[in-house]
Amino acid sequence: MTQRNITRYTYETTSFQGWRLSICRKWNQFTRYFSDKQYGSEQAAFQAALSMREQILAELKAADKDPRAIFERYKNLSPAESASAA
Repeated sequence: MTQRNITRYTYETTSFQGWRLSICRKWNQFTRYFSDKQYGSEQAAFQAALSMREQILAELKAADKDPRAIFERYKNLSPAESASAA
């Protein structure tokens, strides 16, 4: 179930279980965590991460410019907003 830019995090020593989306373009880094607890299940958190990754990559491809503005906009979205941004 692993995809490019998406990594599974499961640690026995912390309460976080979920996925991390990480994209780097032109020396700008975007990272967002998708908690299983927040999304209701491992699969739902993965789908949310996958959906956001596809949205961001599509915008980066369409806008051949500095990715900072795109990354900033996605950093500030709530889980509900990120689900409806598609």
